[in-house]
Amino acid sequence: MTAALGVILDPRSNSQKYFGGGQVAMKAKNVSDDTNSHTDDITAIRISTDRKHAVSGQVGSSPVAFMWNASTGQKVQRYKLPKGSRGIDAIALSNDGSLVALVDRHDDHNVYLFEAMSGTLIGKTKGDTNRIFDMCFTGRSGDKSFVTVGAKHIRFWSSDPLDGKRGVFGSNEQTSFACCAMDDNGVAYAGGANGLIYVWNGNSCSATWNFHKGGFVGALRFAEGKLYSGGKDGNLCIINTQTQSVEKTISFDGILIRAIDVFGGSAVVGMRSGTIFHVNLQTD
Repeated sequence: MTAALGVILDPRSNSQKYFGGGQVAMKAKNVSDDTNSHTDDITAIRISTDRKHAVSGQVGSSPVAFMWNASTGQKVQRYKLPKGSRGIDAIALSNDGSLVALVDRHDDHNVYLFEAMSGTLIGKTKGDTNRIFDMCFTGRSGDKSFVTVGAKHIRFWSSDPLDGKRGVFGSNEQTSFACCAMDDNGVAYAGGANGLIYVWNGNSCSATWNFHKGGFVGALRFAEGKLYSGGKDGNLCIINTQTQSVEKTISFDGILIRAIDVFGGSAVVGMRSGTIFHVNLQTD
């Protein structure tokens, strides 16, 4: 089934490679062999900072996640969650590639931390009573902290020990968050259901930016020194975080943006409709 495959698309040759696939035994999903590939729908995916690896996680009573080579589709490591986890909703990889963090669909929305290459579980703890939608590690060198965001909350985590602190909104409106990003200085950004981008220093909100025209902020990505945000208004905003201003806006005709990736002066923008756009940031 295609929903259990990781797909690697080469836009230059319009060719594809896959993680998973091949012959499988005719068994129910809950008893299928998930040693080497997914057996059910993939619900979360993340690519490493160096673009060498991807980690994908699936739905299921005892869900599994895999790290695989982003060029060849070859399996690198497997991360198995306990029965009752129900699925994997969010994935993050540390900036140096040494850690993988996962969030499950249990009522406690547990957070797991694994050594990336060995697959060793470092820690597990309750995430939040509300569902977690996204997570990311800081881009600051030598720092392995990360953030999780979701319904009515944001939480800031240390890796050693694995421990989280709720965000302090101060006088700013409390809201839910669909997405998050962290920059090279450890500053966190969260996309609000109220259309605002929340800026966090430590676990305290220091500012909010109103760059989108209504609806919620559906995607955030910090890359190549800029913050990229996509919203329900269908706009991709390229933000200079130092001047706190939008340098460029690219419109997608009011289609909700739900995913952004940036690499080598280009952006790949995923829409709620399922359409994917490739944007040359130097010319568009």
